[in-house]
Amino acid sequence: MKDKYKKFFKDDYLVSRSFPWTVNLTNFFFLFLVFMVPLFFQDQTMKQTLPWVFLAIWGIYYFFLRKKLLKKLND
Repeated sequence: MKDKYKKFFKDDYLVSRSFPWTVNLTNFFFLFLVFMVPLFFQDQTMKQTLPWVFLAIWGIYYFFLRKKLLKKLND
């Protein structure tokens, strides 16, 4: 089990070092969505729900982006 975690962090380090602009731009874009976009909504339910929706989308997107970048590194 520890080997899985070590491999995950090693791979994540490789991705962030090899493609820093991709990871940083992705993070900045989704952080903007999480914190800025809900400010412009009047509906309280939307204000509370949207950040979680954007975080879930970011997690899924980052998972597939990371997978794609790792594949590029290994080829």
